[in-house]
Amino acid sequence: MDKELHQRLLKNRYLVVFDDVWDIEVWNELRTAFPNDKNGSRIIFTSRFSNVASEFQDGGKPHYLHPLSEKESFKLLQKKVFGEEEKCPQALHELGMEIVKKCWGLPFAVVVVAGVLATIEHDILVWKKFAESFTSTMVSGTDQWKKSLELSYEHLPYHLKACLLYFAAFREDEKIGAKKLMRLWIAEGFVEKIEGKRSEDIAEEYLMDLIGRNLVMVGKNRSIGGVKTCYIHDLIFEFCKDEAKEKNFLQVLRGYDELSTFNEPPNLPRLSICSSGKDFMKSKLFCPCLSTLLFFDATPGYNKLKLLNISFLFCIYKHLKVLNLEGINLMLKELPAEVESLLCLRYLALRASEMEFIPPSIAKLSHLETFCLYSNEEVSLPDSIWNMKKLRHVCLWTGVVICVSSNDNVDENLSTLPNLDTLSCLCLYKEGENLLRRIPNVRRLTISDRQTGNEVFNMSRLECLESLTWLGYCSSGSWEHVKLSFPKNLKKLSLKALGLP
Repeated sequence: MDKELHQRLLKNRYLVVFDDVWDIEVWNELRTAFPNDKNGSRIIFTSRFSNVASEFQDGGKPHYLHPLSEKESFKLLQKKVFGEEEKCPQALHELGMEIVKKCWGLPFAVVVVAGVLATIEHDILVWKKFAESFTSTMVSGTDQWKKSLELSYEHLPYHLKACLLYFAAFREDEKIGAKKLMRLWIAEGFVEKIEGKRSEDIAEEYLMDLIGRNLVMVGKNRSIGGVKTCYIHDLIFEFCKDEAKEKNFLQVLRGYDELSTFNEPPNLPRLSICSSGKDFMKSKLFCPCLSTLLFFDATPGYNKLKLLNISFLFCIYKHLKVLNLEGINLMLKELPAEVESLLCLRYLALRASEMEFIPPSIAKLSHLETFCLYSNEEVSLPDSIWNMKKLRHVCLWTGVVICVSSNDNVDENLSTLPNLDTLSCLCLYKEGENLLRRIPNVRRLTISDRQTGNEVFNMSRLECLESLTWLGYCSSGSWEHVKLSFPKNLKKLSLKALGLP
């Protein structure tokens, strides 16, 4: 077949289009069938995957399609609704622009909406009613859109399917911190463990794969490379939410109506709640088989629910691996001792504006990998934290003091956290030198130095350190005699210090 096609095309000028190519191997198998007589013949490929497009070495650079501008979207809408010759009446112009803004520059969405507008009366009141009621769900509900997304979804490897559906757990249009997302993927067990490779690096490969397939979009890039925030389009969000529910992968509840009428399916593994804190408390949810509970407060601003007791959560949800309660302000001075009952916990994120103390019992969470705490106070961590060998990320705002015994001056006696990747924020006092020895492999570190007598700051021993944020302070107001020593692999340095020359 290849030889016959080659003979037919030989000495002829041709244009061939390969639409929706999923794999570079397709072209490798057909390459020899197309002669190159340098007579102006062209072969065009379209693909959903950026990495597939970049692998073609036979022509120019890939041309990446970008979302339409509002002006381009309106022009397409006008053409599809009124035809080539007729223009949109001036009275409907503003409403038309309002409608296309909700299409996010996607030609397909514009065309679907235009199909609806073409069938209704071209009256300002009718269009206004449509504009007010129009949501991405109206587009995502079409068979053509679902088939298109299902095709992309079904071609995903198994591990990427779970990672994509997990986006449904977040709020619509939310710019998600990439580091946070990847830590959640790791805690959920989506990320394969490969000897010799860090889980964070593998998770980042997963994210870049989804971005390369144009299913996930980059919100903001990191200053030292990589993705800082990411998000998915509204239509993909609707697809993920429906698919996650259908496959009993994740249930998403929004508002009191959904919370109060929710009948949990048996063995529901994950639950994401986006509502007010009061609704959450009134609903009295009981899902003892949950492995993941994520709560996002829908209350605007800082008017978070203040909760005096969360012991009931630890009593009910014994099988939790992931618990994110950042949307609820826990009015507690210290973390309840009952937290030790969540023996399976890998990810714990809390907000407690008055919390100052973490009990030694936290060390019983032997599987904990990520611990995040938002507090307005300076938080003290117990010595027992050095026994938590699986701990990878400790993020505490605004401050943390790690207690070190005075007999830890001998290197052999030091207990370390060999897997610790992120520590924020660490307050260095007189034991600062010993603390740094305990975290030999940390990559991201935020410290708040409050020493008054030590003039030597030796960070060079942290050979893996890539990002350092330093909130320094000198009581004398002078840093002239301070000696700074940094590791060679440092990529990002943020200094915010009083008196720094």
